[in-house]
Amino acid sequence: MKEIMEEYSNTFFACVQEWPDEIKSDIYKLYAYLRVVDEMVEGIDSDKDFKEWRIVIEQFHQVSDKYQFEGEWLEDFHHAMFTDLHKKKHTMVSMLEYCKGSSESVGCMMARILGCPPEADYYARALGRAYQIINFVRDYEEDIGKGYEYIGKNHNIYIRLFRENLEEGMKGLHYIPEELRGPILKANKSYIQVAEDSG
Repeated sequence: MKEIMEEYSNTFFACVQEWPDEIKSDIYKLYAYLRVVDEMVEGIDSDKDFKEWRIVIEQFHQVSDKYQFEGEWLEDFHHAMFTDLHKKKHTMVSMLEYCKGSSESVGCMMARILGCPPEADYYARALGRAYQIINFVRDYEEDIGKGYEYIGKNHNIYIRLFRENLEEGMKGLHYIPEELRGPILKANKSYIQVAEDSG
């Protein structure tokens, strides 16, 4: 599971290393599941080996049960992933709807793993949405190459939207135990740099 996250998410993988082993292990299992579902929707590349996808799914459900993930989060995530099968070009409205499942739900799952109460969900959604939007900016050319246009060519409005959502999400930082905040702050710094480089 660790190897899957390391391969696909260098930015966040580097940040999570400060967390305790149990938390890292559960995050690896979560991320492995997210990637496997994404790959299944896009079509598994012959160069990638997901023969152990059943194990990935089983371990994800163990994590889901452990932290009592809400069914709505899983439903929204799967809906967003399968949207990629029939919708290749997005408007601002549909992109934000896509984020509801692709990142806001994941933000809530991450919040539970970090020990945050339900009151943190609003802020976790905003932070997840911010990360997704700046990822769309960073990966624009790669996504276009795959036939997906999540955002328009003018990235300034999306960078502004990223900053607004990041600021909103960080208002809930106090819900994260103080000793676990470091990786989030590191991730923010990395994504802000992406925004500055792209602006």
